[in-house]
Amino acid sequence: LKLLSLVLLLLSRECRFSQQWLEEEAARWQAVLHLHSGPPLALRQARRQLGDSVVGPPMTDLGANAKYALQFFTKNPMSYGEFKQQCVSLRIFALAAVNLGICCALFCDPPKSSYWMRMSPTFYYSHLKALLVGGPSPVFLTEKAEQTDVPGIVQQLTTLRRLESAGSDSEDE
Repeated sequence: LKLLSLVLLLLSRECRFSQQWLEEEAARWQAVLHLHSGPPLALRQARRQLGDSVVGPPMTDLGANAKYALQFFTKNPMSYGEFKQQCVSLRIFALAAVNLGICCALFCDPPKSSYWMRMSPTFYYSHLKALLVGGPSPVFLTEKAEQTDVPGIVQQLTTLRRLESAGSDSEDE
């Protein structure tokens, strides 16, 4: 572009062209050069116009999207673009409503499984308390047990069908 301007300037001095003609030529060449900048012409012509361009308010503008969402129920759209914008705006609030409904249903009527009882948000306080203060003793042994007389225990269970140290099950005693 600078080279073209220089050439036109030299031509104006030698050939004595009018200033208006030089300005028109410069503008025409700038337009031609602008057309050839960017992607090649074949790629620009092959671009498919699918209608995926973004129109309407951004998703973060909840006020404007609420207006379009309410129009879904009160106004008939005049074009497909307007209908699509109403649906896109309504989708934001529908997703929030469905998620809120699921969370409320889980909070009001939680599952009865032991997994949910231990991992639900209402159990967070107990987890935090056990982490800071310490929890009850574990159900399973954490260290090796003392020496036990296994043959003696087997002998008692096979002959008496109970352990002598366990006490009596009868109601007489």
